[in-house]
Amino acid sequence: MVFESLVSDLLNRFIGNYVENLDKSQLKIGIWGGNVVLENLRVKENALSEFDVPFKVKAGQIGKLSLKIPWKNLYNEAVLATLEDLYVLVVPGATAENKRSLSTLVQGEDRYFRASEASAGNRVLLLLQ
Repeated sequence: MVFESLVSDLLNRFIGNYVENLDKSQLKIGIWGGNVVLENLRVKENALSEFDVPFKVKAGQIGKLSLKIPWKNLYNEAVLATLEDLYVLVVPGATAENKRSLSTLVQGEDRYFRASEASAGNRVLLLLQ
């Protein structure tokens, strides 16, 4: 369908840097409701490289990405994106630019875990080798 190809091209522009092999066969579109669903997306290994973080993605999977697109009022309303079943394995990836960030992260580990424990909701465990 032409509409699915158009949506697939637009999504590739916006999330193509983060996920691999996005194609129209993964799309489930409810045209009038503005619902777009993508399933079983692989996270690219270089997905976090532009954020200058001291780790890199070893493997990653997004079970389901749902988008609620307000087609009738696209300029005045936000597009709502929901991720389900997100699994990301990260490993240290110190480069010249972020070695200082890595040492700061290790030094601030206690603060990080205290903040993590205080927050309600999901927990993140970062393992450094």
